Amino acid sequence: MRKFLLGFIRIVCVMAVLGIGAVIALDQYYQHVFPMFVTINGIYCTGMTVKNVTEVLDDSYDLHNDRMTVRMLDGKIHEMPLDEYGVTISYQPAVAECMVRCKSRPFQWLGDCLNYWLNWSPPRIYVFREETVYPTYYCDTAIMAAKLEEAAWLNDNLYSTEKTVSIVRNAAAGYVLVDETKDLLLKEDAVELICEKIVNHLTKMNNNPFQTTLIDLSAGADKESCYRNAPYTDEMKDTLAKWKEISDFQDFHMTYQFGDCEEVIDANVVADWMALDEEGNIVYDENNIPVLDKTMIAEYVAYLSTSYNTVGIERKFKATRGDIVTVPGGGYGNEIDEKAEYEFLLNAFLNKESGTRTPQYLSEAWEKGTDDIGDTYIEVDMGSQHMYYYVDGALVIDTPIVTGNTSRRWGTPAKVCFVYFKQKDRVLRGTNYATPVKYWMAVDGHIGIHDATWRREFGGEIYKTNGSHGCINTPLEIMTELYDLVELGTPVIMFY
Repeated sequence: MRKFLLGFIRIVCVMAVLGIGAVIALDQYYQHVFPMFVTINGIYCTGMTVKNVTEVLDDSYDLHNDRMTVRMLDGKIHEMPLDEYGVTISYQPAVAECMVRCKSRPFQWLGDCLNYWLNWSPPRIYVFREETVYPTYYCDTAIMAAKLEEAAWLNDNLYSTEKTVSIVRNAAAGYVLVDETKDLLLKEDAVELICEKIVNHLTKMNNNPFQTTLIDLSAGADKESCYRNAPYTDEMKDTLAKWKEISDFQDFHMTYQFGDCEEVIDANVVADWMALDEEGNIVYDENNIPVLDKTMIAEYVAYLSTSYNTVGIERKFKATRGDIVTVPGGGYGNEIDEKAEYEFLLNAFLNKESGTRTPQYLSEAWEKGTDDIGDTYIEVDMGSQHMYYYVDGALVIDTPIVTGNTSRRWGTPAKVCFVYFKQKDRVLRGTNYATPVKYWMAVDGHIGIHDATWRREFGGEIYKTNGSHGCINTPLEIMTELYDLVELGTPVIMFY
């Protein structure tokens, strides 16, 4: 029994020594790897070295998503993916610090194991320590600067003493000043500043979540550091003096009203009023002031007349019967008084009297603009022998009529004219006739609209063999109403 007891004690001692040796060995093992139940950024790290964890975290990080932004003077913002600009990352410093924290006391792993066994509740994976770490950024400023040197947005509008000041003709704004000397980019200074700000920002980010930042070169001290104006030469100063006079010359604005249409005289129009030499250069007087070419003002007034004069022009007209008819021009329409408008415009320009102008006319239609008929007019459809009177687009009178006798070549002419005279109780006289009428409205020479009490019927084809001498014969009861409604100047559209 004694011998057995001694043997048992020896076995226990050996096992104890082996157990202690195993614990010491494991403790030595965990001096170089993460202890049990540790996760870093969601990765289970037990038994992994700092190098192992670092490699896993480095490989999982997408540096391309980390970007810096730069705003230039033109307001445009440019992004810089860090992986393209000489920046690298490593989790090694953060993981190493985490290793130190996880081994804060000897044999900690043993306590964790005992804690695990005492608290184990399947199937949960027991984790004692959850760590979140962030990478450290490393900047190769040589690569960064070289990349910035190639960036298109840092190679535009660079500082140079070759920059000029010039006056050019713009297609939409008259003459404009092109000053290339303003706010020129100092490329080397800008590259150096951007690199410095990126390095400073990333240094602050170490062991912290990445935050993008805006490097603003468009304002403040950074703008002063990166932009400069080129000095003016004597030649540039002379150009600037000429520009002041050109700008004053173009400082004129007049709006011509033509009904719903308008013509605007602005710098783009006035620019054409400057006298040019044979090579197309502006002519200046002895005071360095552009010389006015008065013929160009006359030409502009002629343009207005060509665009808005309507006397005698052919018109497309939608008849009441539904189709579009072409009506020859007559005496009706607008005609600008070119002489009066030239004198007005010349005087207004010389005195810089801008404003709004309704032109002076030699002849005025019911409406101004290209649609000078408007919505109030008399329509004489000689093909259907009907006359209509519209007021503001509403049909007021619809009546049959009898027009000129076509068999005797007295047919009423097709044209656009207007009511220019009204008279009651008039005697119409012609070769071998004198006919009294109660109502007379003259529309085109000897042709007018009047009552015809001698007729019992109107409309149809009466006009072909028994028509008038050219006038528009109308029932008395209709003329009684029409005469009082129609004003002088009312358009009259006559067509077949």
